Amino acid sequence: MTQILYARDEAGNRHRVIQRLEAAQEGEDQDAEARLVYTLEDGSPVRRVDSDTFQIVSTGAYISAVTD
Repeated sequence: MTQILYARDEAGNRHRVIQRLEAAQEGEDQDAEARLVYTLEDGSPVRRVDSDTFQIVSTGAYISAVTD
């Protein structure tokens, strides 16, 4: 399952955040559940802070979810 979310940074730049469901990786506990993973379009990892906020891992910048 993949979903596209939209967010803006403090400068007003728009970002596409890709949310996808990732299965447990090989070598991980076989009972581990799938998890949601977030990235920007370029593949940069993003951390979901709350329902309205993401943090770009590489820069520490926060971006806020917006409706399309």
